[in-house]
Amino acid sequence: MNSALPQSAADARAVGAAVLIALALRLMQAALRWDELALAYVAYAQPWLDRAAAGEWAAALGTFTGLHPPLHSFILGALNGLWGAPAAWILWSVLASTGAVWLLGRAEGAGAAWVLALDPLQLQYAAEVNNYPTLCLLAAAAWAARARAMLGGGGVWLGVVGGLGGFCHLLGGVWAGLLALSVLGRDRRAAVTALGLMAIIDAAVVVRAAQLGGGEGTFGQAGLAFEPIVEGLGVKLGPVLWMWALALVFLARRPGLGAVGVGYSLIVLGWMAVGVAAPHQQPYWLLTSLAVAGLWGSAPRPLLVGALVVSAAQLRPLIEDTSGLWSRRGWDRGVDQALLGSRPGDALWLLAPGLAPDDDKRQSSDVLWRFDPLEPAPPWRGDGDQPAFEYTDYGFGQPRWLGGRVVHTSTDLWPAQLDAALGWHLDAGRRVWFVLYDHSPAYDYEGKLTRALRPYAHRCVSVGEDHGLGRDLLCVVEGRL
Repeated sequence: MNSALPQSAADARAVGAAVLIALALRLMQAALRWDELALAYVAYAQPWLDRAAAGEWAAALGTFTGLHPPLHSFILGALNGLWGAPAAWILWSVLASTGAVWLLGRAEGAGAAWVLALDPLQLQYAAEVNNYPTLCLLAAAAWAARARAMLGGGGVWLGVVGGLGGFCHLLGGVWAGLLALSVLGRDRRAAVTALGLMAIIDAAVVVRAAQLGGGEGTFGQAGLAFEPIVEGLGVKLGPVLWMWALALVFLARRPGLGAVGVGYSLIVLGWMAVGVAAPHQQPYWLLTSLAVAGLWGSAPRPLLVGALVVSAAQLRPLIEDTSGLWSRRGWDRGVDQALLGSRPGDALWLLAPGLAPDDDKRQSSDVLWRFDPLEPAPPWRGDGDQPAFEYTDYGFGQPRWLGGRVVHTSTDLWPAQLDAALGWHLDAGRRVWFVLYDHSPAYDYEGKLTRALRPYAHRCVSVGEDHGLGRDLLCVVEGRL
């Protein structure tokens, strides 16, 4: 048997301590994730939110973001209804990631909880405003439900939680399906019940996935390549990557967990081979890390302590990045001058080139920290009754109300969308404040901005010191020429 859910008081206290540490670390990560990418990620859900707001629930069920089913969009919609602040989106992910630690600890013991709490990969994705923290929560819940089924508790909970996992991410359905299959040898009825419930809950997902499977873009990734996989995981995990390899030593101690982890990882590799998944991205491996944590939870105590020390040593970048972000908040930046000079109701356009891939989790933004993440930030769709543009078109900067201003954020300028947005703002009597920052490694972004603003009455000034990425450029547009 792979697990025994009943725990001693000492083990329960140890799991509780791991959960508290996990929460503290994930809250530190949350500070780093209030950045421009948070606004980009939440924008992906807007088509679903629009359909839900219009009462088009049948259409909403089939509204995917790429290959991502709409459960996370539903959660964002609920959070927007309750609060609507960026902190709500980020804190949900923090709580989801922390909940995964508790659930895995319930199923596999305190050792597994501590390994997952300190896992660098889990930490770096813990506060993302996308569906991966929710996926980890549901995957851990499915594992706990599997442990319950193995003890004779039936397959209903596994079916329900596993179905929700599939409605969160297609890989959640893969994980839950493997868990259900692993129960077959112990309780065939529970396994069939679980699989049947998953099929019912995920029917819309299966239909939509089949439709998307016929599209050319579905298989457009680069294909299987081990070098970017190992390199990417090595950057995020450091020496902890060796713990993943050593976890195979404990397969005999947790054969069910090991089989699910290995089977899931092989399926991810298969998806990469056919071009569905990208080898340079690491979030697919978050569920593998759940299995690794569970396997290490069964390790002899001296080895387990050594593994925890190795993991804890990888916390230094998180501490450095958090302290660095706080120190940068004291810099004089163009956004500060824009907020001082603008009036409530004006528009700001934050422009910064993408200097790192969006999967680089050591990036953070002191610029976004000029806006309070505790205040609601609804999307700006134009000044009429109907949306003026497609919100997911990043050429419009996916604007939201922040600090009483309409704030656009983008990594480039697209002339057609820029001119349209400027026209709407100027017609409404708004001035538009452009802030170019962190730009010097990119080619001539100052020239790009000044050329784009030639048809408009504007003035520009450099702001602050050069801290390595160039001085900020602040431009205010007041009308047309």
